[in-house]
Amino acid sequence: MADSIIQYLAGTLTQLLQQEAKVLFGVEDQVRSLAAEVDIINSFLRDSEGKRDQQEIVRALMHQIRDVAQEAEDVIDDFRHAVEKQKRRNVVGKFLHSIDHAAKLHNVAKKIEAINASITEIYKNKQVYGIEMKGGSGNDLHRESSSVVRSRRREVEEDVVGFEDVAHTLMMKLISGTMHLDFVSIVGMGGIGKTTLARKIYNDPTVNDHFRCRAWVFVSEEYDTHEVLIGIIRSVRAAADLESLEKKKDQELKDMLSKYLKGQRYLVVMDDIWKPGMWDEVKACFPDSANQSRIMITSRNKDVAVAVSPTSPHFLRPLTDEEGWKLFSKKVFWREACPRDLENLRRKFVSKCKGLPLSIVVLAGVLASDRSYRTWSKKIAHVSSCITKDKTCMDILALSYHDLPRQLRPCFLYFAAFPEDYEVPVRQLIRLWIAEGFIPQIREQTMEDVAEDYLENLTDRSLLQAGKTRTDGGIKTCRIHDLLRDLCISEAQRDNFLDTRFEIGSSSSSHSHPRRLSLHGCGPRFISSKASDITHVRSIQCFGRDNRQVSKTHWKALSKGKLLRVLDFGSDIIDQVPDVAEELILLRYLRFDHRSLNFFPNAIRNLWHLHTLDMRASRLTSVPVEIYKLHELRHLYLSGSVKLPEPPAKFFEIGWKLQILSTIAPDDGAATLAEKGMLRSVTRLGICGNSSSFYLIFYHIDQLSNLESLKIVSKFDGGILTEMVPQSFPVSLTKITLRGTELLFSDIEILERLPQLRILKLLKDSVKQVPGKPCTFNGGSFPELRVLCMVELGIKSWYIENNAMPHLQRLVIRDCKSLTCISCEELSTLSDLKHVDFMWPAAGLCHAIKLLQSMVRDRWRMTVYPSLET
Repeated sequence: MADSIIQYLAGTLTQLLQQEAKVLFGVEDQVRSLAAEVDIINSFLRDSEGKRDQQEIVRALMHQIRDVAQEAEDVIDDFRHAVEKQKRRNVVGKFLHSIDHAAKLHNVAKKIEAINASITEIYKNKQVYGIEMKGGSGNDLHRESSSVVRSRRREVEEDVVGFEDVAHTLMMKLISGTMHLDFVSIVGMGGIGKTTLARKIYNDPTVNDHFRCRAWVFVSEEYDTHEVLIGIIRSVRAAADLESLEKKKDQELKDMLSKYLKGQRYLVVMDDIWKPGMWDEVKACFPDSANQSRIMITSRNKDVAVAVSPTSPHFLRPLTDEEGWKLFSKKVFWREACPRDLENLRRKFVSKCKGLPLSIVVLAGVLASDRSYRTWSKKIAHVSSCITKDKTCMDILALSYHDLPRQLRPCFLYFAAFPEDYEVPVRQLIRLWIAEGFIPQIREQTMEDVAEDYLENLTDRSLLQAGKTRTDGGIKTCRIHDLLRDLCISEAQRDNFLDTRFEIGSSSSSHSHPRRLSLHGCGPRFISSKASDITHVRSIQCFGRDNRQVSKTHWKALSKGKLLRVLDFGSDIIDQVPDVAEELILLRYLRFDHRSLNFFPNAIRNLWHLHTLDMRASRLTSVPVEIYKLHELRHLYLSGSVKLPEPPAKFFEIGWKLQILSTIAPDDGAATLAEKGMLRSVTRLGICGNSSSFYLIFYHIDQLSNLESLKIVSKFDGGILTEMVPQSFPVSLTKITLRGTELLFSDIEILERLPQLRILKLLKDSVKQVPGKPCTFNGGSFPELRVLCMVELGIKSWYIENNAMPHLQRLVIRDCKSLTCISCEELSTLSDLKHVDFMWPAAGLCHAIKLLQSMVRDRWRMTVYPSLET
């Protein structure tokens, strides 16, 4: 992908000239020349955007630019790697090494000069090729207010256009009929809306009330029975330990699942089953307790549905023209009417989608940002020319990709790395994009904010689907439709962007030097195999498990990938990181997701360019003082009460760029960092510790002036909060989570006046009631609170006074077994409240819940589980 590489080169060359002038012996002129040539190419890429597939000469030139950009990237990164080592060499060694790099830079500069000569010719004839000079940085994307966009998208996604009658029919089959275990099958071609329909039914409040136990699992074409079983178990038993499950054999998992489900009224959705034999492998897990339990499947294959159930499957039909127009209009115009001059074009666009909802919403995403007749007229011509009878859907999807702004393309293609039907954690994805160099620094925005804008833009275009949502309404996980994933894979292969490996000899690409590797179940074996050449690779991600330990041999092979920026071992077993890993000097992202590592490896201390170090699955109790050498660190994830050492005096001269720090013990090291202002850039902080040490960091917490999210776990003396005043906490706080703190309810009054607090989570044993004194939110308290969660609290009564939480939008009360009294009248007057969940309420609270239901009627979306009738 030339655009992202050129963007990366421009920033790197500028950084070299500004920060590494002392080590550019003999090559400074070449670096300056290369920077100038890269700037010319960057201008051409910006000016030719949207014209690259329309002129053969421009298309051919793009391939040349990609190849030479990759070669230039290799040389510059190799040079940067050498720069880091030169800092430790003597003068003679530095000089001799620079001669070799001067020659390499000179050769690449010659190739770039030849390409720029071709670009000059195209600019001379720019009218012929339709290329216009553009101003600006090209970094700004057309966007509406994010809150408006999210609200609009949710409304469109929740309304399954064209399937309303089908949804009702299938829902009735689930909650009524025979008492014995029964099946509902949804069959249809890719992109027709099977998963969307199934998810609407699965999330319906009536279905939620009927089934005490629910599970959703993606199966996909290349399924793994072991992973499918674990997915179902973790849905029905969220507390099940993943590591212990992974160690069990298939039969043990089947027996465990059958035991969990026996006697329960359950609903299990198995989405996207491809092969009839898959059901035969798991059907014994689902007991028939004669209590109306149900299995729902979706598939493209009728034979699969017949293999699961003797009852006839439901075949989804394509949308009618009228339904297609309705769906298209919801996506493009939302609540507005379609302008008259676009009405005819709207009908033409929809007719070309052949009734496939995926094609309709993706094409609508292409057209929604510019609703002018001129633009739509051009698009309809392009759509007509590229669509054939047999490839309608894929060509519309390809059109949506080619319509993407160039800065979004590598972010979209990155989804080729993930397994089919994989739910991608959004925060992890954003950190990966940043480490890869896809996200620019734009004015005063953080890279994380820019990346989130990119994600929202891809979602608005319907190229991504939102999965789980955060309590603040943001996207927590996302996924990609398998047809769009197929598009990502083909485009990634064509651009030498990424190669996927399932076995040592398998490859999805014909290129010999892919820039990124996605290893599915073969990580350590592939890395150390003869087929592995990672000298040009920038990213390695491992999915599944190789079931063998990552040894010194594997690390030695990895050290050859000295240009790596991203290394994610996934759940592969790692209990050592030998010193040879120090060769990975340019590494920005390192993640271990296995509990076998119980010490902080020496080699990591010298990876000075790390942005993200994710060791939250490890069993560390402390980290060494060398952690302060990682001056570029932005995200540090640890697990449990991990102690930070006292920082050395030299550290304070440079400091940290840390934004996320979780979770650490509130000991002397953390307190010193806070006191000296070394945590001012931290936006999310997680603390876990004992009562005797919390005051150390609380005393200086006001120094964390950018802190937005604070999570506190474990016991401490409530008196710590009593002695504080509201000004003690950063006014920037928007989210607070407490767990196990055992505060007196009156102690949280210190949090009531925080001016920007929007989310408050009071989790298990976080607060307790003073005997004889009600738990009350005072009038005027929590002025900006939007979300309140109270989970597993031992309180008996909870009241709010007038004007408390005036902007509350969502209330969750779960597993509060002693809570029998709440202030119904005051709650019913909260005008902004829209979502209320009572999960496993105490029997004594049922009367209050019924009273609330009668008072608010349809004004709230209230979920009560299990239902009051039950």
